[in-house]
Amino acid sequence: MHTSSEKSIFELGGIQQTMFLPLWGRFMESQKSDPLLYDPKAIEIIGQLNYDFSTFEKKLSEYNAISWVVRAKTMDIAVQNFIEKHPKATIVNIGAGLDTTFERIDNGQIMWYDLDLPDSIEFRKKFISETKRRKYISKSVFDYSWFNDITSIHDNVLFLAAGVLMFFEEQELRQLFCKLASKFSNGEFFFDTLSREGLKYANDMMRNAGMKENLLSWGVDSAKEVSKWDDKIEVIDEFSYYKHTPRKASWNPTVISTMDLCDENKGANFYHLKFI
Repeated sequence: MHTSSEKSIFELGGIQQTMFLPLWGRFMESQKSDPLLYDPKAIEIIGQLNYDFSTFEKKLSEYNAISWVVRAKTMDIAVQNFIEKHPKATIVNIGAGLDTTFERIDNGQIMWYDLDLPDSIEFRKKFISETKRRKYISKSVFDYSWFNDITSIHDNVLFLAAGVLMFFEEQELRQLFCKLASKFSNGEFFFDTLSREGLKYANDMMRNAGMKENLLSWGVDSAKEVSKWDDKIEVIDEFSYYKHTPRKASWNPTVISTMDLCDENKGANFYHLKFI
């Protein structure tokens, strides 16, 4: 796609592939005249990548692309609502990949940590640099030593996980949540989930995009199930994936009906929890 010597050239592995899906979705939406979300940083990153995205364009539907944009928009709103209450909040972005939420919501006061595996963080650094208020943590989310890297909590902490948790086994997640609840009292966690049925659909979509590895493992049908993992976990809110997304007349009717069906069946959802 790109031949300039300045472009990033790399061997595409499973982790990078999963990074590219939401990035590509935000990029495609940003080309529209009236986008649901405009992401100039996604446009910039795509322009630097030496990668042929035609596979995505051919095999992934308009619905797939919109679903990633809806997730990004919903995450933006969740963070904005949190920092309205806590202007100097600490935000921890779990499984950051090539996420660009910070660029869209930064209020000039928050402290932001992007957490991901070392190879993912190294790849991320090619496009997005650290700053005094934006730090990287190169560790697995299950290497709990990263708790000690969160050194700046002045006005509460919000954990985010966008399109991440469903890659792990429930037993691993249960331990993570319990340890977070114990360490970060009064902190909050906002993340997206798939129902058990939605998990099957999502894996079919990933296989269709040519991804045979790194398939999804965790599906859950209610936030209450997660809150039962520990008595320090409280449900603030849960809502279906497209509940707060106005349907656009320009979208294909099939896209809208699929969104409606997903909400009706609660195939994908957002959970907002608090550690008490």
